[in-house]
Amino acid sequence: MRLVLTLVLVLATLATAGYAHWQLYRQVTSLYQRWLGHIVLAVVAASFAWVVSDVYMRAEEGGGLVAFLAAFGVAHAPPAIVLFLKQLQKR
Repeated sequence: MRLVLTLVLVLATLATAGYAHWQLYRQVTSLYQRWLGHIVLAVVAASFAWVVSDVYMRAEEGGGLVAFLAAFGVAHAPPAIVLFLKQLQKR
């Protein structure tokens, strides 16, 4: 049961990351700003995920990878929320 919950958590957070990048692609018109947004978002998320996974590396087998993937997705949540609200505002 624990493995299933972990898998659901990781998939949900990675879906959040995908949504954030998809909305960034759809809403930013300038190619330079779009690429800059993707790169900055990915670097910040990867840095946050690396720090979080460093804490959990010795927790259990595979804990570091799961922590990295989950933290990578969680770091995308605030931009995803902002982009979602901007999309609602345009309607």
